Order: sequence, then structure tokens, then C-alpha cells
Amino acid sequence: MIAGIACRSPRPQPVELHPSDVCSFCKMAISEKPYAAELIDREGRVFPFDDLGCLVRFARERGLRERAAFFVLDYETLRWIEAERAIYVQSESIPSPMRHGIIAVNDRLRAESLADRFRGRIGSFADIWTWVP
Repeated sequence: MIAGIACRSPRPQPVELHPSDVCSFCKMAISEKPYAAELIDREGRVFPFDDLGCLVRFARERGLRERAAFFVLDYETLRWIEAERAIYVQSESIPSPMRHGIIAVNDRLRAESLADRFRGRIGSFADIWTWVP
């Protein structure tokens, strides 16, 4: 049992964005951090995104939904959250860089407040895969 624990790989951790980072999907500069996200594949490669929709489209095209670690920046605190633990708000009123209109936060009350503010809907990580065409 101890040998099995010792051989486990550490969980991927988010990597801070740099001013020179560009979106791995649309190739635009990541200039608006409240909408940013990243994917870390099994080889440890980090793929940053300027919009949650770009993350979904990139992962979908490459079959990475079940084979990568996903992180999103909290819309208000700009702290990384494991994507599966975040709560999402989607609205046409949210001015995300590629107009997918999705933001992430780490608690339900803030999500409800933002959904009211933007007249949007609340969902989970699984939901955003259905929100992005």
C-alpha cells in the first residue's frame, strides 16, 4: 500500500499567466484575466485560454475532457479554482473576449448575485460543455 502511494503523480497545479501568454485556441492575447482558464494535459503541458469557450472548444477537438486538469480564474478574486469545483454564470451580457459569455466563481452566493446582475443562468463544469457550440 505504501508503495502505491509513493508512486502517485502529484496533482497538477495551475500556472500563473504571463503578459506574453496567448490563447491556445484563438491565439489572442490573454488581456482580460477574469475570463481566463487553463488546461494541463497528462504530459504536463500547460495550455492557457482567454475565454472559457476557447477552453471547451480546444479540449473537445482534442478529446481531452477526461484526460486533463482544468483550472479557471475566479471572475472577482482572480484566484485559480479547479474547474470541476467552480460555479459558472452564462449570459449574453457578459463581455468575455470571444463572446461565449461565461464566468466562474468559487461560491454559490456570488454566482447567484452575478447571475442576477447579468440576467444569466448558473451551472456546473458539466453544463459549460453544453453552453459552448
